Amino acid sequence: MGALAKVLTAVGLATLLLLSYLTGIRAAFILAYALILLVAWAWAWPHLAARGIGLERRIQSGTASVGESFTETLEVWKAGWVPTPWLEVVDMSDIPGYQAGRIVSLNRGPVRWTARGTYRLRGWQTFGPTLLRVAEPFGMFTREVRNDEQNRILVHPRVHPLPQVVLPSTQHAGEPTRHGAWADYPPETGGVRDYTPGDAYGRIHWPLSVKHDHLMSKTFEQPLTTDLWIALDLARNAHWGNGEGSTLELAISLAASLVVQVGQLGRLVGLMANDRRGTALEPHRAERDGRAVMDYLSVASADGEVPLAQALAWDRIRRVPHRGLAVITASPDPSWVHAVQAARQRGSSLIVFYIDAASFGAPARAASLDLGSEVDLYVIRRGDDLSRLRRTRDAATLA
Repeated sequence: MGALAKVLTAVGLATLLLLSYLTGIRAAFILAYALILLVAWAWAWPHLAARGIGLERRIQSGTASVGESFTETLEVWKAGWVPTPWLEVVDMSDIPGYQAGRIVSLNRGPVRWTARGTYRLRGWQTFGPTLLRVAEPFGMFTREVRNDEQNRILVHPRVHPLPQVVLPSTQHAGEPTRHGAWADYPPETGGVRDYTPGDAYGRIHWPLSVKHDHLMSKTFEQPLTTDLWIALDLARNAHWGNGEGSTLELAISLAASLVVQVGQLGRLVGLMANDRRGTALEPHRAERDGRAVMDYLSVASADGEVPLAQALAWDRIRRVPHRGLAVITASPDPSWVHAVQAARQRGSSLIVFYIDAASFGAPARAASLDLGSEVDLYVIRRGDDLSRLRRTRDAATLA
């Protein structure tokens, strides 16, 4: 009931009550008092009913990705004695294209229903808050109660099936592993243990031995080798378009697809980006599924101010042994080519995924990239099927 209708109702009741006093008609008094009691009860009804209403929202657990469907269960109930014939559940979630609310009638038992939707955006998706709007049978007055309960889900980027192009030929499943530059790196200290007779004196950790009053020896591990480093260009001026129809979303989706493909082979993936923080994510021995990289890609944005060639993480890539380097960029500026070649290690492969921004509506610019004959180049345009990418192994110039 709108504010104007409430004012007119109040004016009408006041007028009826005034006429009753002026005329002295008994029936007029009865009608006036009955209408006043009715309006008072209509106002009190939703306020009393709203006090005992509860809501619970349950979303299915697990890892979510863009394009996947989801199911949410909502349940409302009331604990008071006042009936609730009309309850509107308004979903205030920020998920595009999804509305889980409906109008229900609460009696003695709870009301439960299931809502389905599809994740359309990566990043944090919030289910809730929820607005509960209670109305009395006449529809004159309503009472709104806000339920601030929220469920947050981190949605990973869309993952596409890719051809087996990521790892060097010696790294495909079923073939022997070639260490390449991996063996050139000295072992790292992994921890300590009690001294065992026969341990070399060079392995004794003297400070800890003095502290614990008995000999302790160092343990060594071969440095963690990254099977693939992904260099993702997140410079602000390197991308074009908005939403899913942008070079940024395609680049992030491509990076996520590489992470999943390499992870399914039991390999390790690292990622560097020239975003505002200069992100560099090295793999961890206890993590083989690239979860940290996927979580980062879920919230990544093109907020970098420096071009890919000036990213600080190139030095870290040079220090960590790796067998493959994949570059994803939409920038026609060829300056990053020298940084990539300098970071490449002996025996490692180099893959370049160049996104043609002109196909996304950007002004056409000729890109002359002297990549060399040992680089696998993939040119991706808007609408291309990533599962059917075609490699141009001998490409040296892209125009």
